[in-house]
Parts: sequence; structure tokens; C-alpha cells
Amino acid sequence: MTSMFRQSTNRLTVWLFALCLLFPFSKLSSAWRNTATQDKAFSISAVSKASSDSIMPERLTFPDSVALAAPETAGRSVSSLVAYLKQHLSTDDQLARAIYTWVSRNIKYNVYITYTSRNEEADETKEIQKILSERKGICQDYALLFKALVKEAGMDAYVIDGYNRRDGALLPDPHEWCVAKVSGKWYMFDPTWGAGFVENYQFIPSPNHRFCKLLPDTLLKTHMPFDPMFQFRERPLSYEEFDTGVVDEQRSVPVFYWADTLALYARQDTLERLVSVRQRMLSNGRSNDLVYYMLELTSNNIRIAGYQKILNAYNMAMDLQGKATDAINEFVRYRNKAFEPLKPDAEIQAMVDVPEELINRADSAINSIRTAPERYREPILKLRDQIMEVATTVYKHKLFLRQYFKLPAKQRKGMFKQTK
Repeated sequence: MTSMFRQSTNRLTVWLFALCLLFPFSKLSSAWRNTATQDKAFSISAVSKASSDSIMPERLTFPDSVALAAPETAGRSVSSLVAYLKQHLSTDDQLARAIYTWVSRNIKYNVYITYTSRNEEADETKEIQKILSERKGICQDYALLFKALVKEAGMDAYVIDGYNRRDGALLPDPHEWCVAKVSGKWYMFDPTWGAGFVENYQFIPSPNHRFCKLLPDTLLKTHMPFDPMFQFRERPLSYEEFDTGVVDEQRSVPVFYWADTLALYARQDTLERLVSVRQRMLSNGRSNDLVYYMLELTSNNIRIAGYQKILNAYNMAMDLQGKATDAINEFVRYRNKAFEPLKPDAEIQAMVDVPEELINRADSAINSIRTAPERYREPILKLRDQIMEVATTVYKHKLFLRQYFKLPAKQRKGMFKQTK
């Protein structure tokens, strides 16, 4: 079927392909009905019995058919898959739908792995490539891949950490899903819940679009973000209100300017984001065990991000100091040759300006470290001294050039005799 699609881009052919794919959905309703009544089965799609009885086979759209016809080679990387989708689709709505379809259809839920905390400094590129290679994962992996694909397609997106409620009861594990800005508006996507369900420790594929492109308030009925900002509400629900399903109209809540908060969030580094998330969580009312867990995890990640920020600043300062040293040493060697062969004045000046700019950046980087654990203080102080030494050397040669350029060309050679 893939080869048929590749031989022709005619839309009629694609729609015929989509029509053929409708038949497997005839099993959808009975599968959900069987799952909803089994207490022992953990349903990752969280469909209640009442709603599962009314599920009808879904009608595939053109973006769905494009996603389902994607060749194997297209799914080997984020860039190649999005490039393929963009060959056939043009709008944000089409691309977001196709990405949701591809992720929910091509990634198998891994029942042998549970939710685990992910280091905020983890290499997402490697994680995503692993997901694409193995074609399996849990909610974290579904959400991370969906976000990467959507961002590659040119839309803003974030992974949301939270928890769920079904049939009046909280589910026991944290969960992750996505929010994406599609055609200028924020929508929720949960490709994990759109993939199928787990029964008797087996993943049962049951693709659906019930969790594709939902308004934030709609998904808030079952999905509670740990960070109130991701409710996209001027009056966020407290954890207790979500848990009980009862809104306390008497609770005094100041207006929450989520759009401004999100704009600031987009500009913050990892540490700043974590600190602000923790503060918003602490301000969102009484916590349950899942919220306590996430608060503790966030506190740990704040410590990790703090150490990582120190390490990044130190490594940057050391790298810049090394480059500045190499650059000024090149000038010193040239000066020792009495500027032979002679270069234009601007080029000679640049030989000092470049190391000066580098060492100034190194100084800014090392001084961005305000506090540090005891074991880091000695190497930080040592590097500061080395930076100051290079800066002093650069300044000395800068003064030499200032005097050198003031002299007429015929008198400049005398400067080298004076400095021997």
C-alpha cells in the first residue's frame, strides 16, 4: 500500500487508501468495552464504560492517510518524517493531526517500564532517536517525540507533566502529554491515550483521535497539569478541586495572567523554569501524594540544574580563557618579530581586540557563578585568577598598540627597540 501511495500523489488514491484502513476500527468499540470493566487492567486511554459503549469507528482524514502511508525511511528521524509530511500537507492543523496519527500508530506502549523521573538536562536528541529506533516507549516518550515533531514542523510545543482522574478516582501514576500552538491557538494532545490500552500486561493497539487537538478546558476534565500555568486559565483549578471534581466558588484566587507567564517561561533557562514551576505548584492549594512527589522531584532537579549551570559557566569560561590565551600569544609572537611582515593597522589591532573580547566574555561567565558548593570553589577561584592574568596581558599590549599607532610610520620601528 505504501508503494501505491509513493507511485502517485493523486489525492483520490490517498483517500481510497484511507478508506481501506477504516476496517480495523470495527474492533474498536468492543475492545474498549471489554477494557473499561476490568479493574485489574490499567487503561492508558482511560475510557470509562459509559463512554466506551458509545464509541463509533472513526473516519480517517486526509492527514491521517498521509501519516499512515509514510515510508519506513521517513520515520528514521524527526527531520525526515516532518519533511515527508510537508510534501503533502501545508497547514498547522493538517501537520499536527498527521503527527498525532503517526506517533499513536507507530509507537508501541512499553508495559515493562513505568514512569521515571527524567533529568532536566537529559539529551533529548538521543532520547528521541532511541524512541524512533525502538518504536516503543511510555507516556514520556510519546510526548517527547510528539513535541519534537511539532516543533520541527514550525509550531511551539511543550511537554506537560501531570496526573489523571477517571470515574471519580485518581490514577496512581504521573502522566505526560503535550500542548501545541496550532494556527495561533493552544491545543492539547495526548498521543499515549490515543494509542491504545494495557490489559493483562499486554499493550492492545486501539488508535483513536479523542485526545487530539482538544481545548485546554476539555482535557482538564481528566488531565491535571502539575504546573497551573498549563491549565491556560485565568482562574486555575486547585489540586483539590480537580481531585474532588468540585469547584470552590468561595475560594479567593487572584487573576492568573497565564499568557504573560508562558511568554516569560519561554525565555527562562532550565533552572529559572524549575524554580518558577515549584513556586506556582506551592501556590496552587493542598497537595496530594502525586503533587508531593513532583514537588520533591522538582526540588531535586533544581539542585541538579543549579550544579549544571555552574559547570556550564565554568566550562565556558575555561574555553574562552584558553582561546583568549592562544590569540594573545599569537600577537606576542608577531610583536617579537617587530611586526614583520607588516600587516595593515586594522589587522594588527584586531589581533588584540579579539583576545580582549574573548577574555571579557570569560570574565562574565565565571562571575555569573554567585554561589557554589565547597568542592567547586577552589577551581573557580583559580580560573578567575588565570582570567585576570590574561586580561592584564591583553591590556598591556593594547596600551602598546595605542602608542604605536600614534607615531608616524617611519618612527614606529623605534617602539620595538625600546621594548627589548
